[in-house]
Amino acid sequence: MLIEIRIDKDKIINNIKKIREINKNIIFVLKDDAYGLGIDNILPIILSDDVEKIAVAFINEAVKVKKIINESNKSKISVMTLNYVEKENLNIALKEDIEITIYSLIQLNEYIEYMNQNMCNLRLHIKLNTGMNRLGFDEIDVSELIRLIKTENLQIKSIFSHISNVDDIKMTRKQINKFNEMIKIFDDNEIKYEYKHIQASPLLFKEKDKYNYDFARVGMALYGLQPLRTTIELENPIQLISKVIHIRNVKKGEKVSYGINNKLNLDTKIAIIPIGYAHGIQKQIENKKSYVLIRGKKAYVLGEICMDMIIVDVTNIEEISIHDEVVIIGEQGKYNISVTKMANWADTIQDDILSKLDKNIKKIIINNNK
Repeated sequence: MLIEIRIDKDKIINNIKKIREINKNIIFVLKDDAYGLGIDNILPIILSDDVEKIAVAFINEAVKVKKIINESNKSKISVMTLNYVEKENLNIALKEDIEITIYSLIQLNEYIEYMNQNMCNLRLHIKLNTGMNRLGFDEIDVSELIRLIKTENLQIKSIFSHISNVDDIKMTRKQINKFNEMIKIFDDNEIKYEYKHIQASPLLFKEKDKYNYDFARVGMALYGLQPLRTTIELENPIQLISKVIHIRNVKKGEKVSYGINNKLNLDTKIAIIPIGYAHGIQKQIENKKSYVLIRGKKAYVLGEICMDMIIVDVTNIEEISIHDEVVIIGEQGKYNISVTKMANWADTIQDDILSKLDKNIKKIIINNNK
């Protein structure tokens, strides 16, 4: 294959063990096709662990997860959506036993109308807005929300919120306090729910078990993405691999690739790698001293990233040859290109790098412990 993603099963399992050292109760987040790695690839790995709950973004992902779970004879695992489910898709949630997040009175009333018309009861998760101001009920909504829960006899699975920036300790504590105050209103009104949660990967590793509550929603840490500015001992299970398809010598003063910032200052041996921005390699990494790894050495990117090719400097890799393996993300020799490093080159975040990789790239599960 010209391009492939290798996913190390054992490293994902090791990350789960690391997460469980802080909070043993995990909601595994497989949203947006498991951060681009593929639900089909990641779910079977985590099913080898003791899984109770899974969260996804949209209803179609939830259906896919339920199918794999049922085929694995683990039907007791619950699946929740974190994003909006359109009214016309609520029948799917009922049929597939999928739990749904509610975050506003308008949305809830829409769902209540559906439940009354169809004489059914959806299983709901309440999201509270504690300061991120994205999705979630505001404090002013809570009294009406409680009234509707009691009047309509709604089935509430959990109450949760989300921290916006764990590096802002003051804001985090403000959000936690607000969450506790809002939870108390539900408790004082004897609203029944099964569990509560506010930890995602950043809060989990920043504050350890300080805010465990009942569950932690874990996405990025599962995939080895660093949840904090400081490095956490998580293992990178992802390698993005390609190969050299052409080598040529270019004279000093000549140009490579598109654009104007591509004139060579020295005679240079270059290699062509058949991967580009169409595959998710962000153009922002060009001119940032970014590199790939070939034969355990750094090969720096030259000129602009093309749609399906990049050009790298291999002058100092004397033994290079056609078909040599190229590591774009991952380890080779003494060097490691992490998703974090790639994100820094592109001036973006790790999730953006991973989720933008072309979904058609072949993915291979490897097990290095065997």
